Amino acid sequence: MIVLLAVALPWATGASWAEILDALRALPVWAVPAMVLLGAGALALEALTVRAALPGASYGRALMSHAAASGTALAVPGGTTLGLGLMGWILRRGGLAVPVILTGIIAASLVEMVLTSVLIPLVGLASYALSPVLSPASLTLPGTLWAALATVLGAVLALALTAVLLRRPVLAALLRQAGSSLPEHVADTILAQRDALVAMLRSRHLALIAPTAAARLLQWGALVLAAQAVGAQVPLLLTVAVFALGRLLSLVPLTPGGAGIAETVGAAALVALGVAAAEAAAAMLLLLVAMLLVPLLAGALASVAAFTLAPRQSASS
Repeated sequence: MIVLLAVALPWATGASWAEILDALRALPVWAVPAMVLLGAGALALEALTVRAALPGASYGRALMSHAAASGTALAVPGGTTLGLGLMGWILRRGGLAVPVILTGIIAASLVEMVLTSVLIPLVGLASYALSPVLSPASLTLPGTLWAALATVLGAVLALALTAVLLRRPVLAALLRQAGSSLPEHVADTILAQRDALVAMLRSRHLALIAPTAAARLLQWGALVLAAQAVGAQVPLLLTVAVFALGRLLSLVPLTPGGAGIAETVGAAALVALGVAAAEAAAAMLLLLVAMLLVPLLAGALASVAAFTLAPRQSASS
């Protein structure tokens, strides 16, 4: 990610690193603390979704497991899978049953998919479409837009397939077709998990969606403040499009969590909106504090705490 930023950010903006560093040195004193607070707030809100998906879990345990999983997803290639495994381990050490953990992780993952892969990109595309009418500035990134549309379409198809698979008759028929390769008790367990997941999504949909949606609002606010910190005048509507584009590109698995890719394209988008090259790059590096550095640090602290405290808690349970 560091190598990608070192090479791609100057190339995408047309600013040298000397100019970018000068722009960073000119940031107001409140800029970095604001990013830290917004990044921490987003992480804390996301943990509320995790807690809502895990009946019986304390908020502290939900926050620890979510922070550790998020940090791992951003730190290493393939970190998303490793992070989910670490989350499950932390929650299991906290006394939660495996079926509760599996149902909770799936529910929280579905919420993240709906918001980050579908709703936010659609809002961003709508903002882009309305921008010529409501704003004098214009954003022209046709190749990126086609990629965004393709990604949204893929996410919608994945959600549609998930919805079909969650229909009990469909899932039961698929399990029957598996025949002798799947023991009957395993099929019964899968159906029971499906029932628990659907019941949770129906009864707790607001508690699951609202905190993560609020977290995304905080992250969008971080982008707005980052632009203001470098003195950029970006129409509010277009900041929505730039933010949605960044969140969508964070799903591209070229780097852990898409880090570096979203910032490079976001900086190019700001330049296309008329922001000076060095200031555009500085704004995206400032945003990186909220979107990457805070989750990484929180994940490291949470992982250390989990490995230090979990055995004692497990022994006493």
